Amino acid sequence: MFQRFHHRAGHYALLLAAGSGLFLVNLGGASLWDADEGLNATAAYEMRESGNWIIPTFNAELRSHKPALLYWLQMAAYAVFGVNEFAARLPSALAALVSLLLAYELGRSMFGATVGLLSGLILGSTAMFCASAHFANPDALLNVSVLLTLFIFWQGFVRAGRGWFVPAGTAAGLAMLAKGPSGLVLPFGVAVVFLVWSRRLSLLLDRRLLLGVLAFVLVGLPWYVWVGVDTKGQFLREFLLTHHLERALQPMENHRGPVYYYLAVLLVGFAPWSIFLGLAAWYGGWSAVARPWAPVRGAWERAVDAGAEGDVPSVAAYRFLWCWVGVYLLTFTLANTKLPNYILPVSAPTAVLAARFLDRWRLGQVRLPWALMGLCLTCLALIGVATAVGLLFAGGAWRAPFMRDRYCPGVEVWAVVGAVPVLAAAVAAWCARHQRRSGLVTAVTLGALFFIGPLAAWGSAALNRHKAPRPLVELSGALRRDLEIRIGCCDLDYLPSLNFYCQRNVAHLRSEEAVRNFLRYPVPVYVFTPEPLWAALRDKVGGAGRVIARHRDMYRGCDVVVVSNR
Repeated sequence: MFQRFHHRAGHYALLLAAGSGLFLVNLGGASLWDADEGLNATAAYEMRESGNWIIPTFNAELRSHKPALLYWLQMAAYAVFGVNEFAARLPSALAALVSLLLAYELGRSMFGATVGLLSGLILGSTAMFCASAHFANPDALLNVSVLLTLFIFWQGFVRAGRGWFVPAGTAAGLAMLAKGPSGLVLPFGVAVVFLVWSRRLSLLLDRRLLLGVLAFVLVGLPWYVWVGVDTKGQFLREFLLTHHLERALQPMENHRGPVYYYLAVLLVGFAPWSIFLGLAAWYGGWSAVARPWAPVRGAWERAVDAGAEGDVPSVAAYRFLWCWVGVYLLTFTLANTKLPNYILPVSAPTAVLAARFLDRWRLGQVRLPWALMGLCLTCLALIGVATAVGLLFAGGAWRAPFMRDRYCPGVEVWAVVGAVPVLAAAVAAWCARHQRRSGLVTAVTLGALFFIGPLAAWGSAALNRHKAPRPLVELSGALRRDLEIRIGCCDLDYLPSLNFYCQRNVAHLRSEEAVRNFLRYPVPVYVFTPEPLWAALRDKVGGAGRVIARHRDMYRGCDVVVVSNR
């Protein structure tokens, strides 16, 4: 497949072209998503305006939720591209591009160049990973740092070298700066479990491990020490105890889920490639077994991977991938707070497992009933149908009681994208009928790229007209850096992007009296509030304000208005 480009430089070119189309096209088209994007983008803006690169703030108050790496990169992007959505998301998009190349190198080192290329293409065209590239939060940075850490470890393992400690420690330090202790603890846990399974734990009994620890300390900890000193320990207490320990021990903000939560997330987030997850797990699972029990030897012999290009024993590669997936899934399943983005780091090893299965099937090494492959292609078509139906309901083209009149007109036009997986499934089925296995894999790959790409680049931007902050600021003229004005909001704590679009602190008004007094300031003021609330307050504030702008907000399901004293 792609024989003309079947070398490392050609593969890099293909992956960078595909990744740029998936991650960079119309990156700034969608307005910020609340609450996380609004919080992160604004924190970086405030740090830049204050000139303080150490203490993250939001609305002039300490923001202890995340470390500083994302903010630093966003500040650099603001300096080059201006303060806008593109710059806020650029660090995530670039991290995703690097992740594609690392996934390629991981797959290539384990199973050969074709698997490496397919690994990168699969990874980039999964819903969860592509979404992370379009989102201004630290997940893509954490993912690339973890991927780099474990790739370096794997290279050290297969080459029986000792030079991997320092670069792995450096990469883990970046992960620590991206999101916190999980950037060190979980990759180290993966390495330890894998070495125990491989009976090679003695590899860690090397004095050069101390050099790796030193590299981690020098990269990952100085900022934590500095911010701890400057905030008198407040940042560290809140970050480590509240946002890590408490999240593990109890559900925060009602983010809870059943024991199968992350399996469901993986099934949905890996779409459209989730159609092959079951087969990849079956064949990849048996291939991690070196000596099967006699009763299952027949199944093992039919499924086991006999080996791939290079000198790496395939059983070691499969074990490493499964340790990677297993440690992350088990850890976050045991944690009480559950969010879909927590398991983003399993997307790369899962992509390699899927890529190796498809390559083995393409080469005829896997004897799979054609009916089973037909079932996979049917599921691919159903993903397209479900996408189209969901968008038609969301946009109001089809109405139903379960929508509760929460429609977003305009998104229904993107239902046409659901035809892409259906067409890809039809072409792949034709290839299957004519025994063109490489053609089938190519058809599914192109279908995934042209399905996820347009939805990420333009489909998400179709919801702009249903998000209130940016249009309200534009309509009201509340972005006035040249004037002395005041911005306030009442009952809109869930819209932190107001700070970003106003480029000012926003006063949160908690009572009728606070709104009335705010509107009586001698300078122009703008109060953002849900229209039903303003209807209740209007007579009580004594005619101190008038509505100058209104816009529908999909989060609250009502109009939000801007009230001014001018």
